[in-house]
Amino acid sequence: MDMNAEVIGRTLRERRKAQGYTQQALADAIGTSRKFIVDLEGGKDGASFGLALKAMRVLGLDITADDTATREFAGDFARTIRDGDYHFAIRLLGEYASASLSAGRVLMPLAPPVDDDAYRAAVGAVTRWVAAKTQTPVPGWAKRAQKSSEPVFLAEKLHPVSDRMKDLIRRETPSEIAAMNVWIRERDLATV
Repeated sequence: MDMNAEVIGRTLRERRKAQGYTQQALADAIGTSRKFIVDLEGGKDGASFGLALKAMRVLGLDITADDTATREFAGDFARTIRDGDYHFAIRLLGEYASASLSAGRVLMPLAPPVDDDAYRAAVGAVTRWVAAKTQTPVPGWAKRAQKSSEPVFLAEKLHPVSDRMKDLIRRETPSEIAAMNVWIRERDLATV
């Protein structure tokens, strides 16, 4: 791909829209004017490189050629859930959280195409938690993610979970995750 100012601008615009940012919200997030975002997205040469990099970071874009932190988690979640491999799906959720924390940003800027309501709520909840921990914006898809109508204990997809264990998990679940009626201990996410 030819990485000229026009291509970068178009990529930034598409990512910004996919994440639900307005031009003004992105400008506010990086400390600049809306006009700068308009110029940047329009491919105008001479835009501040430092501010362009800030915009890319906010939107989860990376210019390195081989960055394993930008792994396509959305596709991995979709395949894993479609195949009914809930054991791996739980592990993948932990890997996603750990990799995102290490990268200092959410590594899934676009919603995973997951049909399982429990996992859709869980991935949205974990994404909100990562954004809070890294002090980065919550992607638009995660902001719009629906709270689960039933309590979600992902391990129940594999085996029964006792009430005593559920109480322990509830006590150790971060507030961003609990707000979505999803119950996952923080240490299970940050250390998998």
